Amino acid sequence: MEEYIIRETEDFLSLSTLFHESGMGVSIEERMPERVIRMWRMDDPETGALMAASTLEVRDGVYTLGDIAVRGDLHCKGYGKIMQGVVFAEAKKRGIKELWACAKEPAYYIHSGWKRMVWDESPKIAVYCASCGKRGTSCHPEIMKYSLE
Repeated sequence: MEEYIIRETEDFLSLSTLFHESGMGVSIEERMPERVIRMWRMDDPETGALMAASTLEVRDGVYTLGDIAVRGDLHCKGYGKIMQGVVFAEAKKRGIKELWACAKEPAYYIHSGWKRMVWDESPKIAVYCASCGKRGTSCHPEIMKYSLE
């Protein structure tokens, strides 16, 4: 039996709920925002339960790994890296040379090969981070860039 199934989805409600519950500052919404190009979900093949999700987006004129999250009880199993790989593969297929991200977990991104960028000199890709009350207190996001070349 497969450990997981990855498929493209248009069900933003399920994904936005996972992103919101993961502390990403994403509002729970039914309708997919215009910035989203494609979305994927990882499901448990036995139960159909959502395990992880990721999006490819355009924010402030640049391509981004928009959102990525793994359900809390499934952390540290490599699912985030798998979902990141799905976005990377799609970006490469489209000829995209670099991706940007607003990293809530900068150490994870750096470990995955992303480069830390200067917040004030980078595209404004954070959906809510600049004005969120958690920023600088319990959350320290960073802007990251990944070269696909």
